[in-house]
Amino acid sequence: MNDLNGQSSPADHIAPSGQADVPAVEIVWGMPMGMGPLWQGVPSGPGIAGVLPPRDEVEAVYGAAAAEPPLNEDPRFAAVFADVYEVSVRNGQVLMTLTRTQPDGRLSSFAYGHHWKWEEQKYPWAFELQRRLGEVSTELESTFALNLLARDPNRRERGLGRRTLEAWIGEVGRFGCWLQTDDIDSPARRLYEELGFTELGHGPEAPNGHPGLVMFRSPR
Repeated sequence: MNDLNGQSSPADHIAPSGQADVPAVEIVWGMPMGMGPLWQGVPSGPGIAGVLPPRDEVEAVYGAAAAEPPLNEDPRFAAVFADVYEVSVRNGQVLMTLTRTQPDGRLSSFAYGHHWKWEEQKYPWAFELQRRLGEVSTELESTFALNLLARDPNRRERGLGRRTLEAWIGEVGRFGCWLQTDDIDSPARRLYEELGFTELGHGPEAPNGHPGLVMFRSPR
């Protein structure tokens, strides 16, 4: 395990007791100053654990999940979000929780994000987020942003997405955390609400063309 000031370490593993066939949730922290411009990731496979997956695997899992109703997202958004993931891993410290199928070790779910300080967010999307949120944007200072959550649509069993997100929250809950999602009724939004996220306001345009819903979970 790691904390905000720690170093890269092997993954912790969280597996439901008595359920050996259910993938364990790995907890993986990147390096505090990022993995560097040459980082490519280690492809998932048998025996692979404790490392951040490559960009293409993140794109594939998110793209497959987001293509299904009710999101029905264009595949180009998966490519954009995967690019952001790669940049985030190379340039700063990220936290990812993930599962891999057994025995092939293929990536089957993940949640990832990073620590958020406004002074470090110098790009148009963050400027627009702060403008739209107004005064309540201060709630996000020194919290963790959840960038992406996805689960292989072929792996619907036993709350895989929920366990993946719960593990991520378990690492950062004392800081508080937030996310932006489509402002529609969806299984993901209901999951966020069940795990303590509440509506904070609206942010930049989401993939559906409407302002995204910003949801916040206070420190606890």
